[in-house]
Amino acid sequence: MATAHVARERGVPEGQSLISYEEALEILSRDERFKATVYAMNSLLVAKGIYSPEEFEFQYRQYAQNHRR
Repeated sequence: MATAHVARERGVPEGQSLISYEEALEILSRDERFKATVYAMNSLLVAKGIYSPEEFEFQYRQYAQNHRR
């Protein structure tokens, strides 16, 4: 799977780099890969202004309330 090049990886100290996407897939369990996907998507949507952290939290709480056992 091809990934887009990121000009400067935020949060990575100067002179260091992140592991590759393929390596990340290898080391994470199925559950951790799902969590990483949700984390990445939410981070992108917040960063692009699609929704705010508060809006995300509201939707999360609403889902939890509607799916109580």
